[in-house]
Amino acid sequence: MISGRGGAVYMVLWLYGLLVGHDSAANFVPVNNADNWLHLFLGLGMIALGFLLSRRTVADRV
Repeated sequence: MISGRGGAVYMVLWLYGLLVGHDSAANFVPVNNADNWLHLFLGLGMIALGFLLSRRTVADRV
């Protein structure tokens, strides 16, 4: 589930990029619109891969 945690980090970066202005002094991580889209797609993709590629079987989930 490591990729799911990494995906969560990317989702936090995506939210940070949406909430903090690009020219703001609080923007210590230099993000722009392209970075926001990249973080969104990487985050969603990594979370999806974490669920799809988990090694748990059906019996383990019950």
